[in-house]
Amino acid sequence: MRAFVRNGGNILPVAALLVLALLAPRSQAEGLRPGLVSSDPLWTDRPVRIDPRKQAFERIEGEQKVGRFILRPTNRVQTFDSASFRDAGHLYVLSDVVAADPRQLCRRDGGSPVACGQQARLFLRRLIMNRALRCLEDFRLGTVVFVTCAIGEVDLAETIVSKGAGWAARPRLAARQQEAIASKAGLWIDAGCRAEGRCKARRR
Repeated sequence: MRAFVRNGGNILPVAALLVLALLAPRSQAEGLRPGLVSSDPLWTDRPVRIDPRKQAFERIEGEQKVGRFILRPTNRVQTFDSASFRDAGHLYVLSDVVAADPRQLCRRDGGSPVACGQQARLFLRRLIMNRALRCLEDFRLGTVVFVTCAIGEVDLAETIVSKGAGWAARPRLAARQQEAIASKAGLWIDAGCRAEGRCKARRR
C-alpha cells in the first residue's frame, strides 16, 4: 500500500520526497575536502605517506623544558621534606632523592626517640637557604618541576643522601647511601631503617 500526501490539490508520493531529501546532502558535499561529510573515506586499509606541508590541522607546540637555570632561595624558602621546596611560587623536587616523611620518628640504639624526619627537612632548608643553586630540569608533572641541582660543584642529592637526610632514588647514589648507613648518619640512627634500607612510617 502506497502512502500519499496532499499539497494544494496535487498528490505526491512520499517516496519522491525521500529521494529529494537524500540527494540534498550529497549535492552540498560536492567540492568539500575528504572528511566526515564527503563521500571519500577518512581512513584507509593500507599505509599512506602523509605530506606535512599539505596538512591543515592546527599544530600545538609541546611544553618545552627550561633546561639549566639558577635558583636563589632566600630565608623565606619553604621546605616540605628533605627533597622538595617551594621558591618564588614554584614547587621543586630533587629527582635523585627519596625524602623522609617530616613526621618520621627514629629510635637510637638505646630506644630514645629522635624527630629524624623533621631534622632531615631542616637540613635541606639550611643547605639551600641564601645559596645559589645550579639546576637542570629533568621533567615536569603538572606544576611540579623535578630537578637535579648543585651548589658550586657539590651535587645536592648526593649531599642529602650522604648525610642520611634521605635515601637514594637512583643507582648512582647507592654507594653514598651504604656509607651513610654504615656510619649511622641521620635517618640511619634507627636500626629498623638500617635493616630495611629505608624508613617505614613511624610518626609522631
